Amino acid sequence: MNEYNELVDSDDSFTLVRVPSDEALFANSFHVMVSFDGSGRTHQKKFATLKTKLRSMGDDKINYVWLYIENWVFYEVFGIYDGSKCNWLACVDYIADELGLILNNITDLHIALDTNIDFAKKISKAQFDDDYIVVLNGTIRSNKDEILDDILHVKTGNQRRLKTLSLYVSPKKKDGLSLKIYDKKRELEKSNKNYIPQWNGLKNKNYRVELTIKNEHLKEFYQWKGEVIPNELLMATLASQSQSQDLLFDMLYYFSNRLLRFSYKGKGISIFQL
Repeated sequence: MNEYNELVDSDDSFTLVRVPSDEALFANSFHVMVSFDGSGRTHQKKFATLKTKLRSMGDDKINYVWLYIENWVFYEVFGIYDGSKCNWLACVDYIADELGLILNNITDLHIALDTNIDFAKKISKAQFDDDYIVVLNGTIRSNKDEILDDILHVKTGNQRRLKTLSLYVSPKKKDGLSLKIYDKKRELEKSNKNYIPQWNGLKNKNYRVELTIKNEHLKEFYQWKGEVIPNELLMATLASQSQSQDLLFDMLYYFSNRLLRFSYKGKGISIFQL
């Protein structure tokens, strides 16, 4: 790709457009522009950024490509299949095939649960309730006077009162695993991400529990679950709103329990059971 400034696929469905890159790690950077409604290049939108390292293309070399997908791709509806909404992730396999790429792994994944339940408020209440004991990063914190540095409470408000509460939980070992719980609706009011409430169907309230995991965590999850989704089916599964829900919630439940859960009258409970 070193010699190209622009590449167009065989059906004129997407275009790679070279953009400047100031990152020393990557030699090439392209915007992946997808076409809408069969309009060709007259109506395109940025789908992702594709980056490659400067490396020889010998037969004995593996050349890795990084694809950084835009936020809207996970929410805007590409089509309805078997009664389920599918987002634009459904296009990843086609783009990869056209470019001769094979999925190697998911480097970074953000899993979000959008709900009308304020879990930050529930967690905060339980943390300061004598009937509950915090289990943080797998350790029971029975000493109520101990400072819990790995849970960060952030409150915002005006000059009259505090209005919002966000919680941030991270492990002692900084390995890319983290949990963020906050009021997503306030962020949406300031942005143009109207596609999010259209996707999840939440209108009046939108609280979010958001988990960040890395590839090593995905491998661990699959080992724990005892099954692996083949790479050739992974994008199609994640693209489907109905097919992805159980898988993603299982990941969210598994890793959120590692980061933060509670003991109530000797019984372990998840943050989702508060």
